[in-house]
Amino acid sequence: MSKASQIIVLCEDRLQEVVVRCFLKRGWKKGPRYVRVVPYPHGGSGGSGEKHVRDSYPNQLRAYRSRLAKTILIVVIDADAGSVQAHHQELDDACRGAQPVVAPRQDGEAIVHVIPKWHLETWLAYLDGVNVSEGERYKPMYAFKRRESDCHSLVDKLATACKNGEELSGLPNSLLLACNEFDRIRNML
Repeated sequence: MSKASQIIVLCEDRLQEVVVRCFLKRGWKKGPRYVRVVPYPHGGSGGSGEKHVRDSYPNQLRAYRSRLAKTILIVVIDADAGSVQAHHQELDDACRGAQPVVAPRQDGEAIVHVIPKWHLETWLAYLDGVNVSEGERYKPMYAFKRRESDCHSLVDKLATACKNGEELSGLPNSLLLACNEFDRIRNML
């Protein structure tokens, strides 16, 4: 499989952007030249980040399929109180509801759905050594708003383990599912 020349990231907010960029840079040396982030709403003025991802997904999927360059599309959306599977279904439903209709993600496409249960902070708490339960919220304890770069050491741990094929014990289920998603495109990085 040939290497991707560009990576498009569709995410809800700055923390998700920072985590994905840090993961790609630390593990695969993919700096700003390779990664383009779709603009997301900022603060209270832009609306819901989750709605932004869901509404933008069909257009990004359409653009992904029209690109001549080998591309990876990484989609990050928090599951919040819902299930990871329900959010996969919502992304598919957004495609079916688009005008014109867009076929949902197909097998073999380099499209990764990253869906943390509750928030990305659940994974950051796990990476910080907390024995997490995906039924609990960790956002208050791991809020990185306006200091997103403070999470780099936690993300570095995940990227290093992933790059070296090391198995992390006790992964939260949503992180395990995201790792399985990532494995589909690993050879393109």
